[in-house]
Amino acid sequence: MIVCSCNVFTDQDVRFAIEVERTRSISKVYGCLGCSARCGRCARTIRRIIDEALGTDETP
Repeated sequence: MIVCSCNVFTDQDVRFAIEVERTRSISKVYGCLGCSARCGRCARTIRRIIDEALGTDETP
């Protein structure tokens, strides 16, 4: 599914970035995908995918 229509990336792209970076940072996900936030509407979805992929523990 398309997560970000501004930068045109999918949930699979986000999962790949999380796997590569092992990060909870939305901005690092964007960076790994070679882009930056534009309108920001996708941030909640990216956060949800991060939480699903890495668990909901907030410790770094």
